Amino acid sequence: MSTGSAAVPLLKAAPTPDQLAERLDGGDWRGLEIALMPADIADDASVAAAVDAVRRGTEGRDLALLAEAPVSWPSGAFVRVDRLTDEARACIERSAAFAAAIGSPVLTIHLYAPLSPDEFRAAGPVDEDAVEEFLAFFAATCTAQGVTPLIENVPPVLRMRVGGVFLTQVGGHWEDMRRWHARVPDLRFTLDTSHAALFRNFAAAYPSLFGLASDDELDLARYVEELAPSLEVAHVSDAHGLLGEGLPIGSGELDLEPVMRRLGTLCRYVVAEINEPDPARSPDMKAGYRALERAFAEPYEAKLSPPRPRLRPETPDWSAVLGRRDPVPALLELQERFGGRRVVVTGGGGSIGRTLATFLTGFRPERIALVDGHEGSLTADRRARGADSRVAHLLCDVRDTGRVEAVLAAERPDVVFHLAAYKHVDWAELFPEEFVDTNLVGSWNVLRGAERAGVDTVVVASTDKAALAASVYGRTKRLMEQLTAFSGREAGGRRVAVRFVNVLGTAGSVSDLFWSQARAGVPLTVTDGGMVRYWITMAHAATLAAHAALLGAEGTPLATASEPLTLTVGELAERIWSAAGRRGSPDVDVVGIRPGETMSEVLVGPGEELGAERFQGIAPILGEIPAQAPAWVLERLPERGSREEIRAVWLEALSRPGLLAPARSA
Repeated sequence: MSTGSAAVPLLKAAPTPDQLAERLDGGDWRGLEIALMPADIADDASVAAAVDAVRRGTEGRDLALLAEAPVSWPSGAFVRVDRLTDEARACIERSAAFAAAIGSPVLTIHLYAPLSPDEFRAAGPVDEDAVEEFLAFFAATCTAQGVTPLIENVPPVLRMRVGGVFLTQVGGHWEDMRRWHARVPDLRFTLDTSHAALFRNFAAAYPSLFGLASDDELDLARYVEELAPSLEVAHVSDAHGLLGEGLPIGSGELDLEPVMRRLGTLCRYVVAEINEPDPARSPDMKAGYRALERAFAEPYEAKLSPPRPRLRPETPDWSAVLGRRDPVPALLELQERFGGRRVVVTGGGGSIGRTLATFLTGFRPERIALVDGHEGSLTADRRARGADSRVAHLLCDVRDTGRVEAVLAAERPDVVFHLAAYKHVDWAELFPEEFVDTNLVGSWNVLRGAERAGVDTVVVASTDKAALAASVYGRTKRLMEQLTAFSGREAGGRRVAVRFVNVLGTAGSVSDLFWSQARAGVPLTVTDGGMVRYWITMAHAATLAAHAALLGAEGTPLATASEPLTLTVGELAERIWSAAGRRGSPDVDVVGIRPGETMSEVLVGPGEELGAERFQGIAPILGEIPAQAPAWVLERLPERGSREEIRAVWLEALSRPGLLAPARSA
């Protein structure tokens, strides 16, 4: 809507005498939004007391007064728009009565249904009939009191003022707001700028959790213009990363000046919604109010222009292919670990490395250096990221000892993710020398360079094929796991190897091949349809690596994906065929099992046991990791030997079964 004149700026307060007095002190403030607390609507007497407090606190002032419903009901239950309980009905009625009694033209309620991370991952689709019932009751109740019902967009991560983390399937995207307005036409909107920004930041870092492909169409300008026709109130504050909500204007990442000017022409009311460190004082809120006043003096009538769309590869929703949600990241722990830190990712130009870097940028590290020996991959990633100053691209071959040490010394990382590796089982059988050079010499270069650079944590990517070490590739990774544990014991640092499984959508993988073939409508190339494999998405792989850093900090030396989905190659082929929009079953060309491959895989080998899931998507592997192979190799490596002499030692170690003996039971 267009107000035809500048909007009214407001401060925010609870209906308590002290807070009302503090908010109205020191200026000619024009309005207040009153945020109801659960106790304010516990019963009719509580509502009457809150009304009386507001009337007394604002007596003699010509103020615009607005009302906002609480985030929880008096029982402690969260407000959930998919649960119209008897308590919810009574509290909505009391909230609307409060709004009418103080002369508020509107009542805002948050459009959400908070779930714990475990509940969120296990949840089915939103019960839309239940949501419509709740919102229709809310709208009818407000309308009966002469109050306009407003729904507010919410951030992806809800703190709910009780600690911990909660998520919601509804209310983050502007499309949610418009969809529910269409189903309950009396509803109008409150737009929260920091909530919108945080949702976009989450979608940029980890979009699959909310069923998105990217953060396209989620710029704040898009929220403003999409919600404009039904926009009544705006809550303005700055935002940062994934968790920085309600920050003082100018202290976060948003360019709010044009947004505030535009909102001044669209809304009736704009609230300086700043989270003060001390709720009893409001210096940042009042500074935000003054910023709104200045912005409204220069109205911006033209529509805001969202960024131009970017070219995105067409890929399926891999979590939908697997039929399960991706893990919910341990957001608070990851923010503590990576916020403001320096990170190096070897193999950073690869599919998992790029996805991991994108995920970690959500926590706003100081710098992420993507290290790779493949120029084309680094160039492609650099172009795709644009002007992201947090991400650097470094050309470096991990097999070059001196170069690796120089990079780590210069970068001074807090955490290193060593993902660089050769991974195709059949190629290892044909070219074991190359796999030794990259997977073992390269890994030892990184581990030794990290020790010399004083790196706190190193996460090394392994594979489920290391569990039984039945192939050359599996043996290189088994020995690499032992090197990692050995390095941790010798250096006293946090070193952890994490066994990945088959990751859907990685470049050169069978799933990538199936998708390309399915889109083209040609037969799918299958080695053996009965081969059983573990599967996870790229997003799961990113959280697996990040969570491994948390486990490493706890002293865990070896971990793997918890509960990866088990499918035959034939079953995966059918699912991808269907995801590409094809009907029936695909035609297949069976090429047979390649050298080194097996019909099935395991996550843990003899003497190992899978521990309980510590963070979503990851579990420790219990069992002692022997050190005889690393010790044997290091005793024999020539100090200044040629590449061939060094390689020969590693190859001999791989050929000695006793050196790679399974770990003994813990």
